[in-house]
Amino acid sequence: MQRQVSDIIIDGFPQPLHCVGNAGLLDSRTVALLCSVKCPGSVILRAYDLMRDIRNENVTVISGFHSPMEDECLKILLRGTCGIVICYARSLPIRVPADLRKPINEGRLLLMSAFDDGHYHITRKSSAERNRLVADMGDILFVPYASPGGMVEGICREAAATGRPVFTFDGEHGASPQAVGAKSIPLSGAAVLLQSVPSGGDKSAQQSAHSNARQHAYSVASIRLGHPQAYAKWTDQEEALLLRLRGEGKTRREIAQELQRQPSAISSRLRKLGLDQLRNTVSKPRTRE
Repeated sequence: MQRQVSDIIIDGFPQPLHCVGNAGLLDSRTVALLCSVKCPGSVILRAYDLMRDIRNENVTVISGFHSPMEDECLKILLRGTCGIVICYARSLPIRVPADLRKPINEGRLLLMSAFDDGHYHITRKSSAERNRLVADMGDILFVPYASPGGMVEGICREAAATGRPVFTFDGEHGASPQAVGAKSIPLSGAAVLLQSVPSGGDKSAQQSAHSNARQHAYSVASIRLGHPQAYAKWTDQEEALLLRLRGEGKTRREIAQELQRQPSAISSRLRKLGLDQLRNTVSKPRTRE
């Protein structure tokens, strides 16, 4: 299945997010899921039971679904009817994996990445960026387990500091997230978790508060320190220069530097003009610049 990529801009995020699937899922009630790679067996079983409890609920689960426990949770959720958002720590896959085609066609799955085409390798840095994006996109954050002093614990602390509701299991294995601000839920915690997900006006108010905090950190002004023309309206003169530089064989990054815009903006403008191939680059979808 050939992917059909679209770019969306979400208030508070510094660059467009590349998506395949139903972006409307981001407007629904969302639960972000993060878990450390090494996870105690008892926590894994409790997490699986909780996923079975919510897989048919009117909620969307957002995660990288990359750690072993997260990956198994994805398999459980795919057998239900809830919404699912998979957030990658690399570029979107060139083709939609076979097991994800049906839920995409049903409108209950979104593939999302903040990384341009060509970023095919997952690094610790890209994983941290992806995990922060996951945490920010959820109305609430659920952390079944966080290794003490690890990446997930740090993100849990950051989320709790902004006022975002963070939950973990009770008991000794939930001590690390609880120590940085997470609330504990019991073994049969699906009901507690779902009741904490805002809806309607409550959701709008919460999104507004978190969006304002993110916007302060990632203002257009700060982006324009490196790309003075970022998000500015394109002029006829700029388009003419874009076409000339493309004709000269310049790369996307070279053209971006000349036009003082982000490389993703060059790709999206070429796509709009019907000219989406550049030397040493991979074609990109539209953005709203």
